[in-house]
Amino acid sequence: MTVLHSPTSSALPRDRTAPPLFPAVRAVVRDGAWAVSGATGFAGVVVAGLLITSGTGGVNEVDLDLVQHASRAHVPVLDEAALLVDRLLGPQLGAALVLLLSVAVWVLSRRAAAALTVLGVAIGPWAAAELVKLVVQRDRPDPGLLADPLIIEPHSFSFPSGHTALATGLALALVLLVWGRRCAPIVVGASALAVSFVGLSRVWVGVHWPSDTVASVVLGCSVVALLLPPWLRLLDRIGQRSDPTHPVEAPAPNPDTTTDPGRTRS
Repeated sequence: MTVLHSPTSSALPRDRTAPPLFPAVRAVVRDGAWAVSGATGFAGVVVAGLLITSGTGGVNEVDLDLVQHASRAHVPVLDEAALLVDRLLGPQLGAALVLLLSVAVWVLSRRAAAALTVLGVAIGPWAAAELVKLVVQRDRPDPGLLADPLIIEPHSFSFPSGHTALATGLALALVLLVWGRRCAPIVVGASALAVSFVGLSRVWVGVHWPSDTVASVVLGCSVVALLLPPWLRLLDRIGQRSDPTHPVEAPAPNPDTTTDPGRTRS
């Protein structure tokens, strides 16, 4: 008796779809909780900025005292490090760093969606910070009140810190890439230290208040928590609709099919 054989396994790769992006991150994403946390954090930063600008809570006095202490404590090595951070995360070089990371992800993963996700996570906090600045409109520290202001940036707003927001976005993008791997704790710790150093450097050079940098970290995490889950769902829907290799369910086999030549159809 001749036995009917199923299609060989060599045809399976044509029917396979690409695995979902960032599966380890998806395992911890909770759409409702993340949306509430993100929206609350974003609104909290805006409200806090408006209250600080109005002089409520005595934050301005504490901020001024800390900035003045930092300005009197300058040493050449830390001054050069803070100025280097200012240049690296400025508009031109900062954008180049984000693009370089996104291109690297695209080349290594061969998936444009992964590169776009990293690009959005890295740049989203900075874009949100620039928007909040226009709403809050807090002035930068007065150079005349500082012992040694390293940078003077007139005619621009302070709350929150754009440099710190960009550093937060880059840190979250790196965490997104390594989450679920053995190196994740090391990357998380190093990223947290790097963001802290960037925030301190902005106070050190005299262009930001300490509360500006804290607000940037909260804002960056809130923006990513708010936008990442719906973005991943959108990518899934686009992938299901546009992927020509999306598997199609095979028809059920006919139980009456046989290879016996002596059997006739009824």
